[in-house]
Amino acid sequence: MPSAQDRVIRRALRTETTRNSRARTIARARLSVVLTLAATLLIWACSDGTAPAEPAPALLQVSAGDGQHAPAGTELPQRVIVQVLDASQRPLVGVHITWTSQMGAGDVITPESETTDGDGNVRARWRLDASEGTHILVATADGGVTAHASAFADAQPPTNVHALPVVTYEGSGQAVHPDFVPLPSSWSGDPFRLVATPYPGGDAAYENPSLFTGSTGTDWAVPQGVSNPIEHPDIGGYLSDPDMLYDPDANELRIYYRRVTSQNEIWMTRSSNGIAWSAPVLTVSAPNHLIVSPTIVRRSATEWLMWSVNAGSIGCGSATTTVELRRSTDGIQWSDPHAASLSDPDGFPWHIDVEWIPSRGEYWAVYPVKAAGGCTTDRLRFATSADGLHWTSYPAPVLLRGASDELRDIVYRSTIDFDADAGVVTLWYSGAKYDHGIYSWHLAWERMSPAQLLARVSTTPSTALRSAPSTPRLPPLTNETAP
Repeated sequence: MPSAQDRVIRRALRTETTRNSRARTIARARLSVVLTLAATLLIWACSDGTAPAEPAPALLQVSAGDGQHAPAGTELPQRVIVQVLDASQRPLVGVHITWTSQMGAGDVITPESETTDGDGNVRARWRLDASEGTHILVATADGGVTAHASAFADAQPPTNVHALPVVTYEGSGQAVHPDFVPLPSSWSGDPFRLVATPYPGGDAAYENPSLFTGSTGTDWAVPQGVSNPIEHPDIGGYLSDPDMLYDPDANELRIYYRRVTSQNEIWMTRSSNGIAWSAPVLTVSAPNHLIVSPTIVRRSATEWLMWSVNAGSIGCGSATTTVELRRSTDGIQWSDPHAASLSDPDGFPWHIDVEWIPSRGEYWAVYPVKAAGGCTTDRLRFATSADGLHWTSYPAPVLLRGASDELRDIVYRSTIDFDADAGVVTLWYSGAKYDHGIYSWHLAWERMSPAQLLARVSTTPSTALRSAPSTPRLPPLTNETAP
């Protein structure tokens, strides 16, 4: 057994060994720091004093939006997205991208940012010019690396659409939801009347029925003695979706309109001279969104028909809609609705207009096509019926968004008239374009022969026109923003 003296010596030796080991570790650490600093200083001294360069873009690729179709003169449904990667396939942030059109001289490319984001992506909207065929877009990154995207512009249906300026009571000149009536020669003044509602920038506070007069159907003015709007809403709500007709038995004009609060109420006012209007009468009501865009036809003194769109409890965002027909013997008291068999090849009927065409013994309807879940409509459909219940919708649209600047982004409720004596079909359109963060709503018109109309709507739709209605990037219309 070791003596006490041996144990003391051993402890002293162990302590000394530990101290020496710690000293060697500290010395090695200090040496490593010195060597590292020296190496860094050496590298810095041998360089030009600038920081290490960022990795250069090695690859620019189109990650979305290539190979799309759209009608000529319109914006592609999807944004074009390009991504910048370095040589190690890592996304690069902050790389500047330049966009140019190689085929499509008038194409408009609107990037959402100038440089790549955290994933190396940049997005851009692409509006095609009026030329048909292939369009090429070139994206160029800093350093010269490029990527190409292509799109195909389908032919627009041939149109001859003209702007239809009107003077609205609040001064904007913006209007929506037109309806037309020819008057008999016994009425003094101009032979035509048009009703519409102002809708400046989507402000429903001004959406009230306003009357216009004209002698050509293409130029309109406020009738002398009339102060628009012809009806004002109570506090809360607005008066939308006007529809007008002439009653030869009473020799009077009638205007029906929809008062919107938590209910849809269809009111009617009448006039024997187009200037003084009667107190409005409530004709039918239902919960909100169940009577959209009423359109009335008088066949005789005792046969009146009203079509409207039932959008369910959801309204604009509904998955489907149904066109319903009510009947009346006086245009005031109406029957319960019956569903009409009006289906659409691309979506669902929205704000509808129906006219009886005596010379052809059939009803004509035009309506914008609504997609499931939204009502930002991009096309107008034509349909016919012998009895008002069973309808045939034609395969190609009457009109697509982009047919004129006024209808650049939305085609909405429109109205149609056929002058059998002159052999002329006239359409009055409404729609919108999106500029500077708001929709601007305007009217337009177009004339053609019945043969031209039927030829336009009977053609086989192109690839772009067979798709569901699409309005790219636009803020969707809602119950609060749709007319």
